[in-house]
Amino acid sequence: MSHAPSNGDSRRHGTRDLATFNHWLNVSRLRAVTSVALFVVGLHLFGADQIRPLPVLALCATLFVISAIALRLGEHTETSLTYFTLQTFLDLVAITVGLAVATPAPTAMLFRPLYVMVIVPASLVSVPIGLAVAAGASAAHLLLVFLQQGDAATGAELLTPPFLFFLVAQQSFFYGSHIAQKNEDLHALATRLEEHQQSLQMEARTSAALAAVARTLGSNLDAPELLARVNRTALEYLAADWATTFVVDAARGTFRIGAVSDPDIPASALGRIPLPLTGWRALARLAPGRVIQLEGFEAAQTPAVFTGGVTPRTLLLTGLYRDDVMVGLLAIGHDRASAPEWSPHLLVGIAEHAAIVLRNAALLDEVREASQLKSEFVGAVSHELRSPLNVILGYLEMLYDGGLGPVTTEQARALDRTRRHALALLEMITALLDMNRLEAGRLPIHSESTSVEALLDELRDQLPESWRRPDVELRFEAPIAAATLETDRGKLKTVLRNLVHNALKFTERGHVTVSAAMTPHGELTFTVADSGCGIPADALPYVFDMFRQVPGAGGGGVGLGLHIVRRFVEALGGRVQVLSDVGIGSRFLVTLPVAADRARAA
Repeated sequence: MSHAPSNGDSRRHGTRDLATFNHWLNVSRLRAVTSVALFVVGLHLFGADQIRPLPVLALCATLFVISAIALRLGEHTETSLTYFTLQTFLDLVAITVGLAVATPAPTAMLFRPLYVMVIVPASLVSVPIGLAVAAGASAAHLLLVFLQQGDAATGAELLTPPFLFFLVAQQSFFYGSHIAQKNEDLHALATRLEEHQQSLQMEARTSAALAAVARTLGSNLDAPELLARVNRTALEYLAADWATTFVVDAARGTFRIGAVSDPDIPASALGRIPLPLTGWRALARLAPGRVIQLEGFEAAQTPAVFTGGVTPRTLLLTGLYRDDVMVGLLAIGHDRASAPEWSPHLLVGIAEHAAIVLRNAALLDEVREASQLKSEFVGAVSHELRSPLNVILGYLEMLYDGGLGPVTTEQARALDRTRRHALALLEMITALLDMNRLEAGRLPIHSESTSVEALLDELRDQLPESWRRPDVELRFEAPIAAATLETDRGKLKTVLRNLVHNALKFTERGHVTVSAAMTPHGELTFTVADSGCGIPADALPYVFDMFRQVPGAGGGGVGLGLHIVRRFVEALGGRVQVLSDVGIGSRFLVTLPVAADRARAA
């Protein structure tokens, strides 16, 4: 059984917990009177007639009842020093009465140590109480001696028990002071542990909040929405009444409203108005990692346009820094109560996360701008290169066909080589244009019902003669049953065309076979198989990467054909894989759903 400590008594007495001490004193009293009762009954049964059992048993029963009542009261009331003192002197009176009525003179001296049971706990609690109880026990002893022996008592009988009483009290004082010092140390340790626990709880709460803040702020790097998210996050996790995020132009020494929590503040209009940093005196005290807390009159000086006309009771202000340059401000206001003590620490963490995310958003904007410029440049250059190249190819065809006069055999071979290289260059430029459109997201999906057999026939008829090789047989195998699928016909044809061209480039003799078949899952798989040189196993993971080619494979190109294949297939809602053995050949499998993915097509 435990009791709450009495703080008032613990500051005045060595026990530090008088209620618990008195509880166990009552318990020990119950045990003691029970033991005395059993001892007296035992003596009576063995024929010892020096003790009268009935008075002792009656007194033990009385003390038992009193102690039981004291235990029950102690559960509902805080034990005071007065309550303890009354019980202590009641024990003295009970022992004295018991010794007076139950034992004759010689035997009564043997029971004088019973007073020690009262002196020790009293001396442990308080030196004055211990001295008073020792003096009371001595006085009771002397009274018993004179009542039972009169003038026959000797000096040793009179003085030895009081000496022993005070000697026990003195030893108890020493142990009591030692216990009190230990209790002081334990109390100080408990206080430090409690403070440490509170600090850990605050750190845990702050860490959890910052983790949630990081997830929230990092979920979207769109700059306009990001400022509003910073504002909402600070408002939520700091339990504030309002929050305002400002954007700072350090070069010009101005700031403007970026986001507000009060819907009544026209942030869209006010956000275009630059305000001087020097106009808000509190900003001069800001530094990286620092929070300014404004209270009372100083907080009330906050411009009303930032607070929606409400006068804040507490204002927390911190800066958002990028490379030690302030890029923003975060103001948190509490109108009805002061800010919690953990708020500044959490606000610094939110500001650090917000500064990082804002920096990432700025970098993302720069990357997007650079990517757009790159796309525009590649598109413009590719168009400018393709136009004169088409003219060159046209004149080459005219020369080759004799449209500009007879051509000798040597000239025809030279024109043929020139045309092949010009076509390869045109292919590279076309691949760059397709890649540029992919990166820019300007290749929408236009789904239509497509006959597989008709698609393969069209692909075979449109393959340039320059791609074919004399020792390579080109086969087209349509499904046994007429098959159709809903997809972007043009992009699918580009995929198969690139795969066929790739297979023909790396196959010197044998065959290149294009086939289509239904899978058990109701999908359609196009296969382009060849008997060429094959792809090494260590190159398979990157054959679809941009600008990657298998070392030593030859074939020319810039490494975009297979990358465009993968990107187009993914855009069509399918998947592509490659199986290859060096020296045996390769198989490229394109698997597409029969029905178009409406969400992807949109």
